[in-house]
Amino acid sequence: MNPNKIEDTRRRLSGEYQNLIRLINRRSVGAEEIKVENTEDEGDLATISHDRGLLYNLHEGTFARLRFIQEAIKAIDRGQYGECIRCRGRINEKRLEAAPWAMMCLGCQEETESTHSPSRLVLAGWEAKESEDVADPPAHRPG
Repeated sequence: MNPNKIEDTRRRLSGEYQNLIRLINRRSVGAEEIKVENTEDEGDLATISHDRGLLYNLHEGTFARLRFIQEAIKAIDRGQYGECIRCRGRINEKRLEAAPWAMMCLGCQEETESTHSPSRLVLAGWEAKESEDVADPPAHRPG
């Protein structure tokens, strides 16, 4: 991938990162609004529980995407963007255009997904790490 395209990808990833941060902030406000009310109505309690579960799942997916974006930006910084982390082959450019956070070629991604249990999150080639900090995107390093 040429340097201009890589820089465009960095800008795209950074923009997506900022959008996700704003989305998380909006959802946090929404989560605070979902309070357990003084109700004994089972229907109301079920609705509150469902809304909380849905919001939790949305947060988890968003945080995972943030981590994937961080890893892609780090790969750009290391000069390894577009290199499969598993087989070290090149990731198809069309795949990177569709999922710029992809860290594995399609073959390795499919193999990884087929060997992991459904409860493990593997998206575009990067397994979610619980301890990763997603507060700030990786710093841009020229070059």
